[in-house]
Amino acid sequence: MSTSLLLPAEVRSAVQTALGGVPVREDLAWMSWAGTVWRLSGPGGGVFVKRAAHLHDELARLRWLAGRWPVPEVIGLYEGLGDEWLVTRAVDGVPMFDPSVGWPPARVASTFGEILRMLHAAPAKDCPFGVMKPGHVLIHGDYCLPNLLVNNGELSAVVDVGLTGLGNPETDLAAGLWTLQYNYGKGFARTFLAAYGWPPMSDEAIDKLRRKYAR
Repeated sequence: MSTSLLLPAEVRSAVQTALGGVPVREDLAWMSWAGTVWRLSGPGGGVFVKRAAHLHDELARLRWLAGRWPVPEVIGLYEGLGDEWLVTRAVDGVPMFDPSVGWPPARVASTFGEILRMLHAAPAKDCPFGVMKPGHVLIHGDYCLPNLLVNNGELSAVVDVGLTGLGNPETDLAAGLWTLQYNYGKGFARTFLAAYGWPPMSDEAIDKLRRKYAR
């Protein structure tokens, strides 16, 4: 079975090598103004193919993060059809807010905060991305619910790391507050912040922090 997805020849070859044959299934995983992501499956498992104008930054971060955070394995970066194409090995898991996980919003918010605390604690003295300043940690840069995958209740992968680097932890906290309110409405900010270990904040301060997240 041949795939109907239009892929540059080099990308198609890399995908078929990784899958051990021609893809037998293709699914649109994500699309926005920034790019498109497809999941292709075959005899040897699955891969993700991300198409965007610039993906070198994400490639560099994926390679540096390997062993520090659970990130997908890189197969390769290619050019074609006026864009860049990043191919990574698929990781088992779905976003923790996916209905198949079955977690209530309060558990999602708490786990989301616990995971962020763990990610921010990763050693980052030699991080080549961003600037080390007092209080800076290794941040994700776009810490939203779709960018964390869980499998059997455990974190399995951190994805979409093109903005990852040294920075103010409030950058990720703001994104976390935004994505929780976007998906569940108000009421889960304090659960998230408490699980992370952030000092108590007033409603006004929480809303001000949330609004720092720029889409």
